Amino acid sequence: MRTRPTGRARLQGTALAPLAAGLLLALTGCGGDGGGRAEDQSTSSSTASAAPTPGTTSSTAADDGRYPEFGPEDYVYRLEVLCFCPQVGAVRIEVEDGEVTAATSAGGPGVKKGTPAPDFARLTINDIIAVANDPAVDEVEVTWPDGQAHPSVVEVDRLANAVDDEVTYTIKAVRVR
Repeated sequence: MRTRPTGRARLQGTALAPLAAGLLLALTGCGGDGGGRAEDQSTSSSTASAAPTPGTTSSTAADDGRYPEFGPEDYVYRLEVLCFCPQVGAVRIEVEDGEVTAATSAGGPGVKKGTPAPDFARLTINDIIAVANDPAVDEVEVTWPDGQAHPSVVEVDRLANAVDDEVTYTIKAVRVR
């Protein structure tokens, strides 16, 4: 948090140079090459065995590097999308026959409950898993709790060393119909 300097406490231009250098140094650590596709860090890759089938769970991708699809085709869930896009807060997604039939805001700061969600938030769980499985994506980190049929968080960095392309999908409160 930055406070407004007053009186003798005003910052001089030379005092800002070390601060700017420190910020630049810290930011360069964010641009490293992850060596391609990231794996879930919650378990080692040695725990991944045969490819999971839809409806089963895995903490990491299967040996072929793919995450399994979510089996149910009729469900409701809450999705939060964090990206360099308009923030709409949590969105209530309704899926029937594998297709999004409704996507409305759950409400929040500056967003009225029931407001239609923008297109970028009208996603099925399988749409999000497909992003995690996309070989064109540079890095993916998936949090997939043991015993759960879907991931809880999918973090995507589409292009190495690019800015403003990262997206985080958070999946909550899934209710199969």
